[in-house]
Amino acid sequence: MLRGLIFLVLGCGLVLLVSPFLISSLYLDQRGIAWTGHVSSKSETVTVNSSGWTRVSEVTVQYDLPGGAGVSFFGVRTDPERYDELHIGETVKLHYLRRRDIPNLPGADMLWQMHALPVVRLANQRAFSGLEAIFTRKVIFGCAALAAVVLLLWVWRLARLPRFGWAIGLCAAAGIPALVFYNFPRPTPRPAVEIRQGAGKVKSLGRIDRLLSTNRSPGLLASQPVDVVGIEFVPEGRTESVLAVDLIDRGSSPGLKEKSAVALEYEAASPRTAYLRPATRGFLPRNLAGIAGDGALYLAVLIGFVMAAHFIGRAWTRLLARR
Repeated sequence: MLRGLIFLVLGCGLVLLVSPFLISSLYLDQRGIAWTGHVSSKSETVTVNSSGWTRVSEVTVQYDLPGGAGVSFFGVRTDPERYDELHIGETVKLHYLRRRDIPNLPGADMLWQMHALPVVRLANQRAFSGLEAIFTRKVIFGCAALAAVVLLLWVWRLARLPRFGWAIGLCAAAGIPALVFYNFPRPTPRPAVEIRQGAGKVKSLGRIDRLLSTNRSPGLLASQPVDVVGIEFVPEGRTESVLAVDLIDRGSSPGLKEKSAVALEYEAASPRTAYLRPATRGFLPRNLAGIAGDGALYLAVLIGFVMAAHFIGRAWTRLLARR
């Protein structure tokens, strides 16, 4: 009873804490007034995490506060296509939530004064635009596949069909390699159409030395370490730079370091599909072969221990029988 009461109090406290932010974001869609600002700056960065990498395309927008109270800024993350459409100095349409329109909730006004509430965003964005960006086609497909497997196993169990344990084993045997490959570093697609040649500089240089690593596990050493190279350059016919990302074998591009000049090939219509020259990209089959070899070795050692334990047990049983 006491534990349930504690959870209830904690839940109510969490709702009170989150409500001003969530409701203000919804109010921004419903009550936000049309406003304008202009693109102040743009930035693309690449972050290497575990055995993968993430691109962040962020635009900073400057806008005037109502009533001549000064200017303010806010940053917005966009997909690369929308990032390319916005140019520095360009006027953009916004939605702005005035102070008198914020929700009448405890602490909301104080949060507004601290500039902690969401009160401005691009006019073409909504409260849940961030979730839409997270749930890409790949993520939706993965969730759908997982749901289908769970539903299949549930029906199998409900119908009391035989071989339920085998079904679980087969699903695990198919799912584990799929998860491994999903988090595996893979080469950038090679430029195939309307190939252009250009020059740029290395903005960032990340390294992947371990595979399948998490916060709790260091993972496995990569048989072929990978360099994640962020290359900043201005494509032909454009005035602003883009950040292409190429994954290459460690050491295959001599003298590679941050701010160094490099040559590359890219697609005219999709300049982020770029290839660093010269470099090799054979890390995927080498690392898969390395993991397969390590797995076979661990399995052989395990089988050896099991067989040794079996024969030792039989020998011990015979020795006891002779006594």
